[in-house]
Amino acid sequence: MDLVAASSAFLRHCRTGRDLSDNTLKAYAQDLGELRRYLAEPARETPATPSGLTAYAEWLAGPRDLAPATVKRRLACLRALFGWAERQGLIEASPFRTAEVRVRLPKRLPRCLTAAELRALFRTRREAPPKIALAILLLFTTGMRVAELCALRLGDIDLDRRTLRIRGKGDRERQVYLISTEVVSELRAHIRDRGLQRAPATTRLFGSAGGTAATDRIRRGLRRVAEAAGLSRRITPHMLRHSAATSLLEAGIDIRFVQRLLGHRSISTTEIYTHVSDERLKQAVSKANTLARLKLG
Repeated sequence: MDLVAASSAFLRHCRTGRDLSDNTLKAYAQDLGELRRYLAEPARETPATPSGLTAYAEWLAGPRDLAPATVKRRLACLRALFGWAERQGLIEASPFRTAEVRVRLPKRLPRCLTAAELRALFRTRREAPPKIALAILLLFTTGMRVAELCALRLGDIDLDRRTLRIRGKGDRERQVYLISTEVVSELRAHIRDRGLQRAPATTRLFGSAGGTAATDRIRRGLRRVAEAAGLSRRITPHMLRHSAATSLLEAGIDIRFVQRLLGHRSISTTEIYTHVSDERLKQAVSKANTLARLKLG
């Protein structure tokens, strides 16, 4: 199999035959560009064999000196390419079936906002344009990804039942609930003020622009609100998602419910937030320092 030609065909398949986001397609293009860069050296063994795959992984981590997360993503894309090639009959079996290729990622806790940062952000959001103010509210109260928010259509919204239908990664659907009356009121006002009451069900809530244009607009808007709130660090939509998950767990919500809310396929992905809660507990206990309060001596 000509791996360079196969990678180009796979990328065309992803663009036309799969409902992938613009960000995912851009990442795949970068990942496959790395593969072509590797194959530009004729002496290198093709990664289509187990030993060649191992050599490619070692090249990514060694001479290329890529971060473990980047190496993992490059290999995940290659795994998808070989899976497609196997289904197309281009190869007998993916080398990932037998190759021992593992990438260990350093444990990093999700970056959440503190209670003080959230209070400042939500006080200041009221001064932002209505669309950005609503986006911040929905991102935190539902735990949606920003791409999921921008893909939200009017037909996905049921204000009577206070639910949203979310299309997540892998085109998996889930339902989230709008418990807060404030959220429902702002969402209803947004639909009314934009004259969307009789718009087609396929109309996007946040406008017709899709892909990175819409998500970038919300990221910029959130950044401006955070700066106006006096927050020193860079605040991103995903930090609101992290904060939503942590807040729910700290409120005693079962982790399995949080998993469903966030749309995680595996509960192990959700469990990272329990470590955040544990760290906050540790900080609280350290601050209390009950033994020192006894003033023994």
